Amino acid sequence: MHSVSNSMSGGSAHTLVQAQYATLYQQAQIRPPRIPRMQPAPPDGFVDREQVRARLHALADGLAARTSPLVVAVTGPPGVGKTGVVLHWVAERSAEFPGGVFYADMSPRGDLDPSDTAGVLETFIGLLDIPRDELPAGIPALGGYFRSLTSDAPCLVVLDGVVNTGQVPPLLPGHPASLVLVTSRQLLGGLRVALGSTRPAYVPVEGLDDAACAELFRYAADTTGPEQPGQDELLRAVIPAFGGLPVAARIAGACAADPLDGGLDAFVRQLTGRGSLLEALSMSDEQSVDGASEVFGVFQVSYRALDEPAARVFRALGLNPTPEFADALVDELAGGAEPGARIRRTLLDGSLIERPRPGRCRMNRLVHEYAGALARSASASATSLSSASSASSGLSASSGEGAEGADEAATVTLTLADWYLRRAAAAEHLVSKRWRIGPLFAEPDLLDTVFASEEEALDAVEADRENAAAVVGLALRDQRYGQVCEQAEALRGVFFRRKHHTLWVQVCGWAVQAAVKRMELPEPPADALLVSARMHYELAFAHFDRGGADDLVSAARHYEAAREAARRARHPRTESTALEGLGMVALKQGRPDEAADLFGQALDALGDLDHPRGRALLTYHRGRAASAAGRHDEAADRLTAARREFAALATPDRYNEARALTRHAESALAAGNPDQAAALLTEALDLFQGRGAPKEEADARLVRGDAYAALADGEQARTDWQSALDVYAELGSLRAAEARARLVGPTREG
Repeated sequence: MHSVSNSMSGGSAHTLVQAQYATLYQQAQIRPPRIPRMQPAPPDGFVDREQVRARLHALADGLAARTSPLVVAVTGPPGVGKTGVVLHWVAERSAEFPGGVFYADMSPRGDLDPSDTAGVLETFIGLLDIPRDELPAGIPALGGYFRSLTSDAPCLVVLDGVVNTGQVPPLLPGHPASLVLVTSRQLLGGLRVALGSTRPAYVPVEGLDDAACAELFRYAADTTGPEQPGQDELLRAVIPAFGGLPVAARIAGACAADPLDGGLDAFVRQLTGRGSLLEALSMSDEQSVDGASEVFGVFQVSYRALDEPAARVFRALGLNPTPEFADALVDELAGGAEPGARIRRTLLDGSLIERPRPGRCRMNRLVHEYAGALARSASASATSLSSASSASSGLSASSGEGAEGADEAATVTLTLADWYLRRAAAAEHLVSKRWRIGPLFAEPDLLDTVFASEEEALDAVEADRENAAAVVGLALRDQRYGQVCEQAEALRGVFFRRKHHTLWVQVCGWAVQAAVKRMELPEPPADALLVSARMHYELAFAHFDRGGADDLVSAARHYEAAREAARRARHPRTESTALEGLGMVALKQGRPDEAADLFGQALDALGDLDHPRGRALLTYHRGRAASAAGRHDEAADRLTAARREFAALATPDRYNEARALTRHAESALAAGNPDQAAALLTEALDLFQGRGAPKEEADARLVRGDAYAALADGEQARTDWQSALDVYAELGSLRAAEARARLVGPTREG
């Protein structure tokens, strides 16, 4: 039958109904003389995949009740093992399909066009031992003929590496209890539309866990003998580099199996000593180059199917420090939200990225390394990378990049650094109005448009904290010392609010190193000394906020370094801030008199500088120090003054007003004035309302409960303690134990 003229050539059908992909042949009681079993042998060393196999088993168990063939899309990233799990499952269940097993590799070839569906149909029909000269012409007619030939008994069709949904419908068999297993790197979201009334099922395949990767690696490496001492620890260190991909574990295991290269122990040690799995597999020896070629070949088909804008963004994402990133980064790299959305959809559909949660994307670890290798290859190709090396490793980024690609990696690296810096600065700008040295903060209007709210900013930057921290480390490595210092200052807001101390201390430590390097330059920048002071201050504050005994010692050391550098730079604001920090350390270490003196020095250092907020904070700290030293009248005077100063700011600071009232109340209670304490705390609680400070509110309620207990008002005391307990419990605060102890203990009186 011809799809245009409706003429029919060949075949022996008696009844014919034609529609697009719905041609039905009613054969004259002809059964295919041959039952094909086309499935390839499954790979050796199969591991894990119980959940995927169980899902396939469950779907197959329901076939008998169906009125049309079931199509199951087994999807996942390149190299994740989709074909392997399908072929192992087919080996288990193929006997249940008396109509035969048909297999076709549908992946693109050469010019990236999908496999010729007509050619696949011809092969399928030919394997049924139907005379070739009876084959109709055209996909619709061939598809109808195939369905008629497979309508007598359930059969299984495996379509491996499907590129688009249009490849599937013509290849459906005729028996309603048949099963079609489709593997694809694409999500195939349009498959339901393409199939019409047939609803497909989707079975995603994820990467292997570390234990399964290790098992597969050992199998491929043929490590059947006893383990060598220390081998297991080395293996644990290297297994995550496989990214959960069976193909990577197999290739690495095969490389490690060569006794001439030292076997498993030598390979694992070699791999842990190199930058990445791709680097280790790309060594000059023939075996490793072949291995790299196989790894890269897994990804090449998907990559080469991308248009140039998508390919460029894919390569750039490979240079992102971690495999996970925000949707907004794709938009930035794509040049806007609209092209970003299109490219993101392209990469998602191609399983080159996946969605761990809304607003975020993630690459498989090895895919991420591959993308980064492409970007670096594009940069190196104009100079040091030979064409032969590129061809053997599969890392040629594009056929038409020319000189433009020579600076690609460097340009992308700077783009990423600028983007993470801008977002961190925008969050810091929303979190605090403190003085900062970074030039971005001199243009707040540019930062106001990045995020809609402080909470959104903190959530976004927190999600990317590993990326942002890694960008700082890379900038230090690349001797971009100024950017290291800017980023450390900008990240303080999210690190402080969300308490990621380890990263915070690490980033600030890098910033101190960078500041020292700036001062050692042949011609140091004019602000080198002041930047050094600020970076020592940032590191000191990070240590102080973490608050361990050793941290307090480190904080004091860096505050002192900041003070000295600021004095030499003649910057009173920073000198005062460093003295304030030293006072905070002394107060926390139980030296309130020394703390009070340091706070006084900090006020003196300000001189005539117009810094009302800083003065208010120092007055507040002096009141705290006086209270800790038992000088309650002095504490009351200073804390009252601090409250007035916070209220008198151009934008009144109600939060710190409430804190000053709380501290005043604690001092009053310690001085034996519970009625005054209760009144002060009631006022503080009114100010805390709507400030997003639930723990501070709970602290105030806990102390007010103590004040009521001292006034013999047990009912009100328990009400406040219970309220405090509820909040502490919800926040996971350790102070819940304090509130609980008060509730179960006797009510204090008098």
